[in-house]
Amino acid sequence: MTTPPHGSAEDPMSDIRADDAPPGEPGVTLERLLGEIRKLQTSFDAKIRYDESRERSIQSMSDEIAAYRENRAQLQLRPLLMDLITLYDDLTRVGGASDCAPGTAKILGEFRDAVEQTLARYGVEPFTTAGEAVDRSRQRVISVLAGDEPSHDRKIAQRLRPGFQWHDQVLRPEWVNVYRYTAPSSSAEPKPLSPAELAEPSALPTTPVEPSVPSAPSAVPEADEGALH
Repeated sequence: MTTPPHGSAEDPMSDIRADDAPPGEPGVTLERLLGEIRKLQTSFDAKIRYDESRERSIQSMSDEIAAYRENRAQLQLRPLLMDLITLYDDLTRVGGASDCAPGTAKILGEFRDAVEQTLARYGVEPFTTAGEAVDRSRQRVISVLAGDEPSHDRKIAQRLRPGFQWHDQVLRPEWVNVYRYTAPSSSAEPKPLSPAELAEPSALPTTPVEPSVPSAPSAVPEADEGALH
């Protein structure tokens, strides 16, 4: 068996022997070794960037699938949840009526609590917005009441029904009544006088009336002397 010459292309140990070569003999220089290390570092960095980009793509697809499933579940459950909220409102209204017997009101209250627990199992919770100002994103104005003071303008007057939210999404806003203050108009027409006020002299107009000047008497035609005899 013929042994390939040292340093030939057919010798797989030629590079190793070159590394071990003493100084002054042909071998792998330090610059070449550093160049190979830089190539490996570049390839390694590219591989890391590729893996990070691939991981971001997979995570994005996973988030989109999760959002699609959640939206699909909401679309399927929303009609049922809205019906349960309507039932909750009806039970509250009937049970709180003045003509409802105490025993009946107690039964309706327990039934309403069961409906609220059912909503909670699906992640639906009642809420009441804090503060006196109206929040259009979470409240719905049902009626407008006249306010007596300017400070009452656009403030909540009554809270009629609580709102319901599902995973930070408002299913049904809170129902409220609000005040609306209107300043009295200064150009209002005077109030007409009553018959009793018209009878008082002070209520009559004080505009002076110019006296009428009697007209001169018309000339009387002279009688005919013949008619006088």
